[in-house]
Amino acid sequence: MSRPYALALPAFLFLGALATGCSDRESPGGGDLNPRVLYGFDSCDDLLGYTKGEAKGLIEKYGNLQGYDYSSGWFGDPVGDGGGLSTGGTDSGGESSGGDGGEAPQDGGDNGGVEGDDYSGTNVQEAGVDEPDIVKTDGERILAFAGGRLHFVDASGASPTLRSSLEIGADVRDAQLFMHEDRALLLVRSSPYYYGDWEGAPQPAGVDLQQYFGPDYYAGITRLIEVDIANPDAMKIVSNLHITGDLVSARMVEGVARVVVRSAPNGLKFKDPYEFFDYSAFEQGGGTEALYEHMWKIALAQSKVHNSSVIDASTIENWLPRYVREDMSNGQAAVTSGVLLACDDVMHTGEYSGLSTLGVLTVDLDGHLAPTGGVGVFSEGETVYASKQNLYVATTPWNPADWDPEASAEEQGRTTYVHKFDIQDRSRANYVASGSVRGWLLSQWAMSEHEGDLRVASTDSLGWDQATSESFVSVLRQEGDELQQIGQVGGLGKTEQIHGVRFIGDKGYVVTFRQTDPLYTVDVSDPTKPVVAGELKIPGYSAYLHPVGEDLILGVGMDGTEEGQLLGLQLSLFDVSDDAAPKQLHKATIGDDWGWSEALFDHKAFLWWGKTGLAMLPLEWGTYDENIGYSWEQGAFGFRVDKEDGISLIGEVQHPEPVVEECWDEYYGCYYSPMLRRSIVIGEQVFTLSDVGLKASALADLSDAHWVEFPQN
Repeated sequence: MSRPYALALPAFLFLGALATGCSDRESPGGGDLNPRVLYGFDSCDDLLGYTKGEAKGLIEKYGNLQGYDYSSGWFGDPVGDGGGLSTGGTDSGGESSGGDGGEAPQDGGDNGGVEGDDYSGTNVQEAGVDEPDIVKTDGERILAFAGGRLHFVDASGASPTLRSSLEIGADVRDAQLFMHEDRALLLVRSSPYYYGDWEGAPQPAGVDLQQYFGPDYYAGITRLIEVDIANPDAMKIVSNLHITGDLVSARMVEGVARVVVRSAPNGLKFKDPYEFFDYSAFEQGGGTEALYEHMWKIALAQSKVHNSSVIDASTIENWLPRYVREDMSNGQAAVTSGVLLACDDVMHTGEYSGLSTLGVLTVDLDGHLAPTGGVGVFSEGETVYASKQNLYVATTPWNPADWDPEASAEEQGRTTYVHKFDIQDRSRANYVASGSVRGWLLSQWAMSEHEGDLRVASTDSLGWDQATSESFVSVLRQEGDELQQIGQVGGLGKTEQIHGVRFIGDKGYVVTFRQTDPLYTVDVSDPTKPVVAGELKIPGYSAYLHPVGEDLILGVGMDGTEEGQLLGLQLSLFDVSDDAAPKQLHKATIGDDWGWSEALFDHKAFLWWGKTGLAMLPLEWGTYDENIGYSWEQGAFGFRVDKEDGISLIGEVQHPEPVVEECWDEYYGCYYSPMLRRSIVIGEQVFTLSDVGLKASALADLSDAHWVEFPQN
């Protein structure tokens, strides 16, 4: 039977790195589960009863766990989240840009650098809560991931020097990292390494995961890599931890990382109706529509019988994430494997939220990477936010009524559930409470903790009718094991949805967009009565908001026309000193036809160095001239931001274009323009990162100073 989790739930690994615990209190409502509370299992039989029961209900209704309606034929319409088998990852885990958290300083800080330090860190949401990125520095060492390698650059001397480059794996092209003292933790989205047996197929070094996860596992794998960086000339991998599932997001506080992974059921050999459809008999019978409908119903029924039998035969290994660990600390790799979670360390939401397991692995970088203990939640959690004290995981269960044209307005719309975990214990985290808000969240930036309360910005609509869309700012406060809504203001951006949001202190700034960009200021000083204090409408929109001085916010977004047509990129400086009348002081338009920046959806690509008023970000834009046609430009561009003087271009940084000797054009060779992705400050220099190297430029004018080239494959 399901049991609610108590407030003092201990923890080490999954979902806040929890361990077991339970409460003797009865489910609320005489057996009806509270959708805002997490419930545990008493045994493996109890867990299997839950998963099999939910899965067989989906099989009976749809014939599959994905929620596709096959009743009218192959390629049916999706009618719901069903089994929750979505395996798509985000960074951040569906975590797009949109603003930073409530604890950032009014002047915007210096991208995570400690007060008084002469270097910038990762541009994070909350001060003291690190986020993984492709580059890290402590002011003397730079760790950068590029081209499938981890590069160690010594920045302590007069000129930066590449000390070593560590090959991470032939299949690795996407990785993020944390750095803490003499350890680095790399987070990699990987695959099961099924490359086939054709001659020349790339085969990664290390353990054969197919041997452990089976030949039928084709979903994503999260690989955590512990790297010893004590010797800059000989970095070495200490251990690998491979987990069945997709990386969603991660945070680190004082050397303790929480890595969020979403793992779908695995190894279940389902069959679709077309595999039972007798096409020969259909053709011999005349191929009529009526015959097709009749035979399809038979095939659907047969697939349901088969799939139900698969569910009946399933085991714990099919429903919970598995792991393979390679321990190389003593030289030769010692491999262990197993199921990551114990049955009584798993929870489910009061309202069904899918059969995937959402979890947060706790890794203390002062210790070693190990799959010890853990708790999981059967939920399709998409969004993660963390303060220094608490971790929040938000999930928005699919509402099938949104697909039903006959559903009433009361039945339509979305609800987001938020689960809170205390992460102040280095070795464990405690589940403490859950709550809900109306609508869905843009990203992590939609949540912000302030003085113990959680502010949440959300957008809701009836089904897909954008005319009914509006946004809200809600305030949740913990009362016992529930996050109760104590205040809410709605009506923001009717017919629009949120494109950017940032909370600063007791103020919120929300950008919605459809044709114009309303920038709303929301006063949350009284959390029980949040109010919209002011509104500014301008063409285009800002996707990312960053404080750059007292009552000043810089917006990174897109310019547009009054009719809603988007133009090039733009930077906007807003004066928010008067809540009732926010103003756009200055605007810098970049290109007039097409533009893009990684900072539009990933805040870590944005650098603000308040000491010199420097805003820097990677940019690409195109322009059209009737005489020469299209032209485009890209690089890392620095802007001076000043309340009086406006936004002015300081300079731009370009990296050398490497020649690729073996390519399609043997005569000319092949060139490509490397994408500059990050900028960091150390002392009087700005370092920019691309796949081909790291360039140091003068902080004052971005003139070239040093070039560090990375080895290329």
